[in-house]
Amino acid sequence: MALNNPTVGQEYDEIKGDEEHILLLPGGRQLAYTYNGPTTSRTIVIFFVGIMSVGTSAHVPEPFREKQALWISPTLSGMGNSSNRDHSVPYHITLANDMNALLSHFYPTGDFDVLYLAGGSYGTVQAQMLYGAPYDLFPFGRKIVGCLLLSGFSPLKYHVGYAKKINWHNWFSFGPPTRIIPFRLLQHLFKIAIGSKLHSVDGATHFLKDAIFDKMDHEEKQIFDEWLQKNDFTEHTVIREMAERTVKCCNNWDGFMEVSDIIHSDWGFDPRTLDAEHSTKPVLVVGSKKDYIGGGTNDWLVANYKCARLKLLPGGHISSLFFMDEISKEMIEDACRI
Repeated sequence: MALNNPTVGQEYDEIKGDEEHILLLPGGRQLAYTYNGPTTSRTIVIFFVGIMSVGTSAHVPEPFREKQALWISPTLSGMGNSSNRDHSVPYHITLANDMNALLSHFYPTGDFDVLYLAGGSYGTVQAQMLYGAPYDLFPFGRKIVGCLLLSGFSPLKYHVGYAKKINWHNWFSFGPPTRIIPFRLLQHLFKIAIGSKLHSVDGATHFLKDAIFDKMDHEEKQIFDEWLQKNDFTEHTVIREMAERTVKCCNNWDGFMEVSDIIHSDWGFDPRTLDAEHSTKPVLVVGSKKDYIGGGTNDWLVANYKCARLKLLPGGHISSLFFMDEISKEMIEDACRI
């Protein structure tokens, strides 16, 4: 059962695509999500956002609008209005069960043909978990035709020597110190350091500007300005929308606290040993040449998924946002080659 049932035949609408809906799950849990596009579509995209944000489907890339795809963006468990998970159940199993429930909510009889998975930063973890999930756990996985990883994370259980590939920021965020220092002390210190800034949209706006936008070099700033002009956006509006999602996400910090644990956990599969039915589906790994926040494990992903390739973009951590039409077009073209 769900609150805010999807409207059949809805066209793309930026405002409605940013409206949050709630799906009631077994055990008294709930899943927050957004969607955009026709709910009768036989093509679905699930996009997972990273930390410090909640699901949004406001801006669907043009290639997927042309395909009349249904775009769905869940909010990860323990963030925003998505309930905490049951820690007695492995994360990848809870994720698969939640996504089975979400897809069944839209398609009770499973009558769609194609599923694309995508994620940005930490959201690439969830996209990969579904990509490699056994089909008895995630039956909809048989319909996956491609996976997009923007500034991706690798499964550290299998990535030997990962600590030498990541920058100092990630080293402290999910690297060896988080495995040694008990009681999630580093995560709590981070929350204390920035949490007060994220109680308000103004505070979150200043945080995002300091962390991301003010660090853009001349080339990336020019690309950003061209993207704003093309889409009739303003810099203030874009940053403020992100800030609003950050504030909403930080209503619940439990999901943030377990990020390192999840990246190091058992994802339910090893990319190197996936069977042919899984591994022949293309994986597009997208990195940015001056990403000082993430993307340090992109090379491992490309080397260990059998049907993966790397696309490098100019700019920093969020530069893929400015190229989503181009990236989506390539993702669709890769899927068509299966």
